[in-house]
This record gives sequence, C-alpha cells and structure tokens, in this order.
Amino acid sequence: MSAVEQLARQRVLPVLRCADAEDALATARAAAAAGCAVVELTMSTRNVEAAIAPLVEEGLVVAVGTVREAADVARLAGAGASLLVSFWNPPGFVAAATAAGIPAIPGGFTASELAAAAADGAAAVKLFPASPAGPEYLGALRPLLPEVRLLVTGGIEPDGVRPWLDAGALAVGLGSKLGTVGTVGAAEVERRCRAALAAAS
Repeated sequence: MSAVEQLARQRVLPVLRCADAEDALATARAAAAAGCAVVELTMSTRNVEAAIAPLVEEGLVVAVGTVREAADVARLAGAGASLLVSFWNPPGFVAAATAAGIPAIPGGFTASELAAAAADGAAAVKLFPASPAGPEYLGALRPLLPEVRLLVTGGIEPDGVRPWLDAGALAVGLGSKLGTVGTVGAAEVERRCRAALAAAS
C-alpha cells in the first residue's frame, strides 16, 4: 500500500513541528502509541534527517514537510522519507520526488494553484492554510476538482477534523494544536492524537 493510501486510511496526519531530532523522535513515538502509523516531520526541525531512519525502522511511514525547494528531495529520499509535503509547489518539486520514487504533496490555496499542482502529477495536494477558509471552502472546491485528493492543514483542532472529512478531505493535518513532547509531554500528545483519530472515525 502506498504512503498516500495509508494516509487516506488513517485520515489524520500528525504534523510534528519539533525543536530538534530528539524531540521529533519522542513526539512521533507518542503519536504512534495513539495509533498514528503515518507521521509528518518538518524541515524546520533541527537535524530532522536523523529522526527519519529510526522511525522507519520502527514501522512508521514518515512524511517530511515544509519542503521549500526541489533540491531538498534527494537528501530527504536518502534519509528514508516515504512522502514529501510542501506548503507551496516549488518548481521541479513533484518531478524530483517522482524521479526519486516518492509521492509528493505540494501545496496551494486557490483553485488554480491546487489544479496546477495536480497537473504536475502530484499524488495529492495540500490545501493550506485551511482554517481561515473553513470546511465550506473545501466543499466549494470539490465539484471543481473532483479527482484531486486534498490534504487540509493549518490551524485545525484535534476534535475538529470531522467537518473537513465530510467536506471531502483525503486527510486532515494537525500541527501546533497537537503540541510536542518538549512542549506538552508525551501523554498529552498521545491523548490529542487519540482524540483526533476518534473524531475522524
């Protein structure tokens, strides 16, 4: 099963914006304890590559987000990433990921941005930032882009994922609202992930 299919099945994507690789490892493990087998680390995490391989060895599907340019792809592929995500559609990003054998999820907000990213061959497209627009915006986009798989992220609460899924989201990414082990502790990260998964079911 592809990483995107696993994400679609999980329906919730923990986006772990951690201070460093150690915090990323601990936070990903807390999310996994809640039942999240797919997690997203971010390039804003110091030395993020060091956290990827250990988590993959533990059986997790590791996405890496906040990819800013196509030149990052080879390094992340070499570190073991299974999925690459960006808040925009960097030139050459999808092509570089495809060449590396990794699905890419570029980002956009308007219908034209999302359609252009899909036309590049993206496995899915990220609607970001989602919360200012609301699920109604996603619902309005679905008839225009019926074949585009949309991951929504940005300011969504752990217990607020259901309206986005009902509006047609492939999955819902949760970032700062989940916290990290370094900020709220492992038990709280796990609790919030469990709440999100329950809301999505």
